[in-house]
Amino acid sequence: MPVHGADNPSSQKQGTAPGSFALQSNIGGTTTFSSPDTPGMPAPSAKTAHDFNPTPNANPVTQLEHARLGTITPEMKRVAQREPHLSAEQVRDEIAAGRLIIPANLVHLAMNLDPMAIGRASLTKVNANMGASPVSSGIEEELEKLHWSVKWGADTVMDLSTGGDLNACRQAIIRESNVPIGTVPIYSMIIDKKIEDLTPVMIMEELEN
Repeated sequence: MPVHGADNPSSQKQGTAPGSFALQSNIGGTTTFSSPDTPGMPAPSAKTAHDFNPTPNANPVTQLEHARLGTITPEMKRVAQREPHLSAEQVRDEIAAGRLIIPANLVHLAMNLDPMAIGRASLTKVNANMGASPVSSGIEEELEKLHWSVKWGADTVMDLSTGGDLNACRQAIIRESNVPIGTVPIYSMIIDKKIEDLTPVMIMEELEN
């Protein structure tokens, strides 16, 4: 591995991270993550996370809002337990700076979700893709795929189903899963439709669903 910043063009005196054009990590700091420091890319932003703080009397809902008000949530504490190199304060500060997320949907949290984090300061995560097609699979098969994915180390799972009863299948997956679940809404939008036929209302209804 080359010396920090070696042979990498950089607009910054300290150079870039070894083997890449990414700026050196600033764990727990307020500077937002800049674009990769390659020639011709935008310079790092002069703004910090504190430039985007909510008003003191705000009613925070998201992890980002809590973090920017200085709150350490139960989810942040759980992430710190799962990321032994990070303290709860560092988790909060990384979220506030926009470099870390906790994909903890409130509905899923009320069920079986074990909060985890994705971001530059966190451990590398593994995602698994699964999904039912119009000609095969169903809820039981998708739940089996979920169980095998988690058993073999998936940190997150994407449901890419394009057929079957999507709502019933996704509800069953969310109830069963202790890892975050993601979807690709456009897949369900175009079932039995042409993409040109989609309207803004149809798109928003599916996103809200």
